[in-house]
Amino acid sequence: MTQEKGLSRRQILRVGAVVGSAVTVVAVSGEAASADAGTSATQAGSRGELARVSTVEAGGAVVGTPKVANRTAIRAAERVPFAGFPDGIAPRPGDLVTVTDLWPGLAVAAVPVVHWVTGVPKRDGSGYAVAGQRVAASPLLDKRTARRVRVCLLDTELADAQVLAVVPA
Repeated sequence: MTQEKGLSRRQILRVGAVVGSAVTVVAVSGEAASADAGTSATQAGSRGELARVSTVEAGGAVVGTPKVANRTAIRAAERVPFAGFPDGIAPRPGDLVTVTDLWPGLAVAAVPVVHWVTGVPKRDGSGYAVAGQRVAASPLLDKRTARRVRVCLLDTELADAQVLAVVPA
């Protein structure tokens, strides 16, 4: 959808649910997560801008405008710390994040934009395929190729998505 036509319902739901999804991913991966009950995604002046990771640095990234048309996309490159990613997983250049000021303890943070797929992981070259999507190689899937599972994938502009969490279906 172009910026002139406004936001689609899907875009509104995606941006509005990003912080909640990030907390879910952290909780699923075993990290302790807490949210400030005094903040709301609808709070005036809060940020929730879609961004594409340009370069990765220790604990953060430089993010810029994504290729997808989105009214709430970041407009200029910015250096932002990561938050909400499971241990050992960091976004790659080309992955999508949301830049928000609602993450507890940080003035601004880049949190994962995710979606869930359900299926039986199948080897596909160096990675996997789950529910018709290409997925990067992941130790989280290595022993789950015989069972139906729910897989949390990081949204990306790359050919294969990263796995953030796997739970039984």
